[in-house]
Amino acid sequence: MIGDLTAADVYGRLRAACREAGSQQAWAEKHGMSPQYVSDVLNAKRPIPDSILSALGLIRVTVYRAKSGNRRIAA
Repeated sequence: MIGDLTAADVYGRLRAACREAGSQQAWAEKHGMSPQYVSDVLNAKRPIPDSILSALGLIRVTVYRAKSGNRRIAA
């Protein structure tokens, strides 16, 4: 099982994928996105969308954790 990734990990994977494709433009066009959109995501001007996650073979998972020191309350 792969561990949880941070947003920084996802940005790193996207940058690597763009390098492998030859450019941001080539990667974007291959996945039906505008190069500007991919650039905006890489520059944190837009949140990472599910379309980019999917193209990278990733999914978004929301996790909730108790703060340390909180006691568990039965549901």
